[in-house]
Amino acid sequence: MSMNALSAKAADTSSEVGSAPAFPVDIEPARAAPAALKVVPRTVMIVEDEPGLAEVLALNLQASGFETVTAHDGLQALYLLDQSVPDVVVLDLQLPQVSGFRLIQLLRSRTATARIPIVVITALSFREAEDVVRRGADAFLTKPFVPEEVVNCVERLISRAM
Repeated sequence: MSMNALSAKAADTSSEVGSAPAFPVDIEPARAAPAALKVVPRTVMIVEDEPGLAEVLALNLQASGFETVTAHDGLQALYLLDQSVPDVVVLDLQLPQVSGFRLIQLLRSRTATARIPIVVITALSFREAEDVVRRGADAFLTKPFVPEEVVNCVERLISRAM
């Protein structure tokens, strides 16, 4: 049956088994989605004091469709977190101004940031990194790392948070 037949507001329901009376059918043309329904990229805050490493992280996350915001010390991270809340925070522990340990504690103590997933990237030993998870991080990766590991970890944490 063609679309023109349906727009005539009646449908023939006959089949090889038998037939039934026609019934009214109202079909409206498909509408475009409202412009307000835009896909908002997920945002990752990178807190890393080594500019080259911060750039590598940002480029890999951006290539995977994330927006990134970078802070080069813990104090700058706190300032940026007062401006907007990211979907995930990726941070180093050994930071100037405010350490990564203290930053985790502050994030977990604030209502607006308490539930943000935190990925720690550290050169500390595995045992010390496990302690970071007990202190409130959701995941950790040890340096050196493969950038794709960070992207995969961030994606896992975001999907778990949804």
